[in-house]
Amino acid sequence: MAKDLNKNLEQCFNKGGLRNIQADPKSIRRHLDKASSNLKAMDIMFDNQKYDWTIVCGYYAMYHAVLAALIKIGICATKHFCAISAFNKFYIYRKDADKKYIEYLNRAKELEEKYSETLEHAQTDRVSDQYGVQIITNDDAEWIIEEAKDFVLKIEEILAN
Repeated sequence: MAKDLNKNLEQCFNKGGLRNIQADPKSIRRHLDKASSNLKAMDIMFDNQKYDWTIVCGYYAMYHAVLAALIKIGICATKHFCAISAFNKFYIYRKDADKKYIEYLNRAKELEEKYSETLEHAQTDRVSDQYGVQIITNDDAEWIIEEAKDFVLKIEEILAN
């Protein structure tokens, strides 16, 4: 696992998905503010039974918290996979964050990719008939509500130290 993670990180740094930067408190704050905004949007989407967007907003709340955490240690991530790998390496395996948080992030990303057809189209520029239409239920989205809030709160606590 650690060998694969190190290989992934090396590739991310070599291909520009990760780069070293100077830690910037303003950028950290902007990402945490964006995470907070996404948490609010997540609640609004859930309350309005827009469960696919509940998942997307929850994922992006966690993702922006991860970006803030990486900036704190001098890393800028431009690819989701690279950001998650770096967070795993520099926070999870160093025991600054509980392993469950990477599981939340991975689950949210997985659901986002599975259900957010609009994002998939924008990212891959594929035609709509290549995607199935999924019905998103309350149960599919409900789990992310507390986990995303817990995740962002934990990152804020880590960054406050």
